[in-house]
Amino acid sequence: MQIEYKNIDPKLVVNEIRNGRSLESVQKLFGIKFKSEVQDLYLRGLMELGEIPKLDFSRSSVAPKPASLPDRTVVRRREKPQSKPGMLIRTSNFRTIGQSGSITLNKALLIEQLGFGVGDSFEIFREEDRVVLKKVPSPA
Repeated sequence: MQIEYKNIDPKLVVNEIRNGRSLESVQKLFGIKFKSEVQDLYLRGLMELGEIPKLDFSRSSVAPKPASLPDRTVVRRREKPQSKPGMLIRTSNFRTIGQSGSITLNKALLIEQLGFGVGDSFEIFREEDRVVLKKVPSPA
């Protein structure tokens, strides 16, 4: 079931959200009745821009499950042992990824709240849904 939204280009909705507008402000800007419609337009815009694969939610496109699946190699991620961080520091600061794909980590956050010092080196990695900054010895 395809719903048309008063000739609103979904790519415009994506651009507005990327420029920092909230769903509510985009909803008011385009005169959209429900926030779920803004979310739908956002997903459609991402699909049109090729950033996520195109999806078809109509029932007619559901194919029956094949009787036998071809042989596939199963690839599993290397599981890390469940280790809790030595110290978990929660701050009230939230960061958003900017349009260029960068985030700002300023002096107040890194030095004053998280305890890093000037000249410290750290590595950045991902653990599940977390981004971890780990202090490492300075490169020689």
